[in-house]
Amino acid sequence: MHRKYFRPPSHIVKEWPEVFEDLYINTMPIAYVDTMILEFSDGRIWEIDVKAQTAETDPDEVAKKLLDTLSEYKDTIKKLDFKINIELLKQDIKNRTKSIL
Repeated sequence: MHRKYFRPPSHIVKEWPEVFEDLYINTMPIAYVDTMILEFSDGRIWEIDVKAQTAETDPDEVAKKLLDTLSEYKDTIKKLDFKINIELLKQDIKNRTKSIL
């Protein structure tokens, strides 16, 4: 069973609740994450360009590094936000649905 880390921000869940309602960052395919933004309790903000990292490095390694970072800093992270490529996700779902039907 996966540990539940962080849920997507409410604005993302509202965008497509059927997909994002029960989704957590550790269960989301990294291919759909463009940017992750961590806001710390001391005011620091890290914006991680996930899309650029996955273009240069194995996506599984990027995902592991992100989960390790979240685990390491979980007690000091005040807010987590991320930008998802929803159009890519929708297109992939459409394509897979067509291939099943």
